[in-house]
Amino acid sequence: MTTTSSSDDLEGFVRVHPLTPFIRGGLVVLGVLGYLVSQQVDRIAGAMSDLPDGGEGGAPGGDFPLVQIGLVAVSVLGVVLLAVLSWWFTRYRLGDESLEMRRGAIFRSLREVPYNRIQAVDLVRPLLARLTGLAEVRVESAGGGDSHVEIAYLRLAEAEDVRQRILGLVRQVGVQQVGAQEDTDGGDEPERTPETEPERHLLSVPPGRVVASVLLSWETVFLGVFFVAAGILAVLDLLPVIGGILPFVALNVMRAILRLTRWYGLTLGLRGDTLTSQRGLTDTRTSSVPLHRVQALEIGQSVLWRRAGWWSLTVNIAGARIGSASSEDSDSVLVPVATTREVLDLLEVVTADPDTTADVASLIVRTPEGFVGQPRRARWLHPFAWRRIGYLPGRRAVITRSGLATRRLQVVPWGRIQSLTLARGLAARRLGLADVRFISTVGPVSPEVKHLATDDAQLLGHLAARHASHARRRSGGPVGCDPAPDRVDWSR
Repeated sequence: MTTTSSSDDLEGFVRVHPLTPFIRGGLVVLGVLGYLVSQQVDRIAGAMSDLPDGGEGGAPGGDFPLVQIGLVAVSVLGVVLLAVLSWWFTRYRLGDESLEMRRGAIFRSLREVPYNRIQAVDLVRPLLARLTGLAEVRVESAGGGDSHVEIAYLRLAEAEDVRQRILGLVRQVGVQQVGAQEDTDGGDEPERTPETEPERHLLSVPPGRVVASVLLSWETVFLGVFFVAAGILAVLDLLPVIGGILPFVALNVMRAILRLTRWYGLTLGLRGDTLTSQRGLTDTRTSSVPLHRVQALEIGQSVLWRRAGWWSLTVNIAGARIGSASSEDSDSVLVPVATTREVLDLLEVVTADPDTTADVASLIVRTPEGFVGQPRRARWLHPFAWRRIGYLPGRRAVITRSGLATRRLQVVPWGRIQSLTLARGLAARRLGLADVRFISTVGPVSPEVKHLATDDAQLLGHLAARHASHARRRSGGPVGCDPAPDRVDWSR
């Protein structure tokens, strides 16, 4: 929530570290200086190329653009002064009910984030911040695209303390809301908070596996094909033909590098009902994933990973995204590459249900009893994968399976289904088929079962309606595959 600030009460507000404006503006200054240097290198190279053989030419420094350097210096100084001014009027405070952030020198604003709206609190350390021993606390709240607040930058120890204090206040508000909603029959034993809860190590992804997963990706296959084609064209003296593909090559190279630097050193732990994630090579990031907000899961396996037995794990989280709201982390990938055993262990932690995990394991290796697949007539639409596509109705969740080249298994707890849609295209209607789509929280996981027999599709809708109810899951209840739903709004 953002409001205009008219109050001069600054009691309890704290400024961020004085180096903040220089870290924020450091990349801008380096970019300007790099541009200036490149311009001068081009000028000198051009002057040298204009020299006649054995003749004399004008000195390349004779018309050195001092005015241009002066303008650049003034621009850099202006950027630094504006950054310092912004830092002076930027303060934060951890209030009793909300996190408050004050900004602005001329147009002042006060942004308040109630603790009961906070979904995740991350610790982010870009490269320049790591070199100076600083860190950023990024708070993700329920809301739209601009739903995060950045407290940047603080000393590392101070940032960790602020993060833990915010998590503690969020936990405290949640406990108070539970107590106000219903009477508890518990004893006098104090509840363990995230600060005192011991962290259990779950998984560490070896750097070599991350590198191997990048090498065994479609980006790398594309690059390999490109270089082979480039070699052939170079022999035929047709190398300029591939000039138009170079932007796509650069994009694939950057994606591979970002994947490697983003997931290097990934470590997952469990503290209470919160999953913690630490990762990063140049920019390190510590994220928290509240398990009770996980709405749907998907494990995927590319055909390139089949021999190694690797899977990726992706989740939909209500109101938040892993790594906060930055665009490079909005994919909500929990683990980029893990073995079958590791991904099943993580599924059991996230769903808190061994039966659902056993159902997923059975779908990986075979087609178990109770699996509802596509009818034989669906082979006209899925000639190679029609035997694999379908769903398994479990006790706590529905599990879908699809894909041939890229295998996917999706887990949707019954209580997390918001609505269900039956869709029938022209070809599907002629074959008596229908698609079933589960509407859950917005995210990368889009659960659906394509081209079921119409009767089987309607049966799945009745099963979901019978397992779910209109009652909300009470706060503080079980995580993962809780039989009671958050909310259900059925549509036909």
